[in-house]
Amino acid sequence: MTTLTTAAPVQKIDFNKMEEVCGSLLFPDTYQPGEVKLKRRLNRHPDCQPSNPDYVPETKLLRRALAWWYFPRLKPLGLCGETGTGKTELALFIADHLNEPLYIVKVHSALMPEDLEGSKDLVSNGGGIVTTNSLGLAARAYRTGGVLLLDEVDKCNSALGSSLHGLVEGKPWPIEQFGIVLNQHPNFRCIGTANTMGEGGHERYHTSNRMDAALRSRFGWLKTQFPEKAHELKILERKFPKLPHAMRKTTVELANSFRDALIGPARDGKIDVPINAVFSTRILVHWLAYTMAFGRKSDVIWRESLDFAFQGSIDPEHLDIANGIIQRVLGSIIDTPVHDVIEHFTSVKK
Repeated sequence: MTTLTTAAPVQKIDFNKMEEVCGSLLFPDTYQPGEVKLKRRLNRHPDCQPSNPDYVPETKLLRRALAWWYFPRLKPLGLCGETGTGKTELALFIADHLNEPLYIVKVHSALMPEDLEGSKDLVSNGGGIVTTNSLGLAARAYRTGGVLLLDEVDKCNSALGSSLHGLVEGKPWPIEQFGIVLNQHPNFRCIGTANTMGEGGHERYHTSNRMDAALRSRFGWLKTQFPEKAHELKILERKFPKLPHAMRKTTVELANSFRDALIGPARDGKIDVPINAVFSTRILVHWLAYTMAFGRKSDVIWRESLDFAFQGSIDPEHLDIANGIIQRVLGSIIDTPVHDVIEHFTSVKK
């Protein structure tokens, strides 16, 4: 006698099901145990994106962003700041920890409204070719929920900017090429990152366009800043625990000297002749990473890794000023073999 067995039915995963988790478990550097409970998706969505494991958000900024996240969404969130201040990192960090799908649209001057909608694709279907409608990332997020990250939204052209008004307000979105209208999903969120708030005419960010006032005003803006020294040291300690503390501290001092020359000691942009060289935390991490990658052989001087990580960020006309800052902060140690640099800083007391 033959017994027939049937496969168990595949259970559909409910990605909209939520759970409550203690905030200190999700964001231990921001919340104390028992301080707050946060809702997140119980099941991790397949469109979740991994965040940078070395990223450490600034506490106040993260708290403000989470306050926006959990409050009824009256405005999309705009993250504005210098390059390398962690705008995209923050969005990825939050979405990753909350199991939220995230869809990144890189905004540029040639991006048009129909690019957000999707495309008509030719696909093979048995014996022939058929045309199918394929929603773009923005439209998919709008319809099914998740975070739409408009990366560098201040680079949008006027046509794209006008088309974003209804999307960021949550109005029904007509996709004309498909003949459909999308309604905003309750779990849809929109975040825009930008070097400017869309005022245009920036001296350093030449490709940032002037956004129309109506679109600019629809975003609620949070400014990202370069980290405080203690915060940045914490980041480097996590990333490079084997390097001497004094060495990490000196690299942070150099980074801040360049930031003083870029936007002033008060970080308010009030400086007569700013140097056009942005020394971000990203560059700081790259400098130390390549210090280790290039090795500790006697012919490898420390300047090589600094030039490799940072020189491309310096305008040629500002090279002399940049070298003067490096010399003032580091002195001759920058032209010393890496092995001797590490030995020197190891002997320095904290």
